[in-house]
Amino acid sequence: MPRNKRVWLLLDSSTFGGIETHVLELAKGLIAFKQNVKVVFLTSHKPTPPLIAQLQSANIDTTILAVDYPQHSIWLRLNKAIDKAASQNQKPTVIHAHGYKANILLRLSRLFGATSAINIVSTFHAGETPIGKVRWYDAVDRVSAIASHKRICVSRAIQGKVPCSSVLVNNFVPQTEFLESTNQNVAFVGRLSPEKGPDTFLDIANRFPRNAFHVYGSGDMEQELKQHNSPNVTFHGHQKEMAPVWPDIDVLLITSKYEGLPMAALEAMSRGIPLISFKLGELPSMIDSGINGWIVDNNQEMYNALKHWFSLSPAEKAQVKLNAQQTIEQNYSTKVIIPQVLSIYGFTDTVTP
Repeated sequence: MPRNKRVWLLLDSSTFGGIETHVLELAKGLIAFKQNVKVVFLTSHKPTPPLIAQLQSANIDTTILAVDYPQHSIWLRLNKAIDKAASQNQKPTVIHAHGYKANILLRLSRLFGATSAINIVSTFHAGETPIGKVRWYDAVDRVSAIASHKRICVSRAIQGKVPCSSVLVNNFVPQTEFLESTNQNVAFVGRLSPEKGPDTFLDIANRFPRNAFHVYGSGDMEQELKQHNSPNVTFHGHQKEMAPVWPDIDVLLITSKYEGLPMAALEAMSRGIPLISFKLGELPSMIDSGINGWIVDNNQEMYNALKHWFSLSPAEKAQVKLNAQQTIEQNYSTKVIIPQVLSIYGFTDTVTP
């Protein structure tokens, strides 16, 4: 594929969550398909966002507009960056935004003509309706979606909240080494906030006092949850990198109230770690209950599924784990999804990595 096609991935980031994981894998995947990629951050944060370090360790080009153009307002920085790139014959062919702030800013730039001849793409990641001032960002993001040339949603539920046409594209992860964990550890991975349901995870843990349960993440509910004093639950806090952690996890519980297609679920299954999840977003499309994991309707069913998992023989568990990994490889891997993204960009002459 011609290298003069340039993709900018635009976002604002201070922590490391689902959007950051998605952008990291998208950047790596596009480069694997011979694309020229730059990840552009709107603002500067202290300490340095974890995503920047991970991108730099992967030798992926990054820039921070607030650092490059400190004398300009946030509304003008992207325009200045595009003008400078054009003067150097490096104007992006596509700018692909992620998150409320990046999407809104990019569309404003288009309205003022700064992104002329650039394909504007927006991805919608959030399925829940946020609270506080973020609720207004969310509303403006969705109402203004029509100003993007293409819109991507990671679940049908999210598509239903975008008031104009969009394309469903699954989240994805690279193929990963199969993990043969025998630790019987049960894990929660995510933000400790009400919409993620960590209190439900603790309720399940309390019903299995002889088994080890582990919480990886931090958030507003952390101190409240720790006050439960559950002796079989270990809180590990925020994880900058999950790769060293996955080998210690045998099964992952998804207890959220809202999800699209969580990256933690894909990362787990890609390593052969099965899920027991509520019926959320695209997870029922990915999980065939009893084959590669379990989809449940309520807490009692989650308890029953986990009890069943504990009762399986090592050979039966190994088969479920293998099925989980194969599901990702065949339907949710970089090699499957990146060609779909390139088609949305209008890059029809795709290259196999």
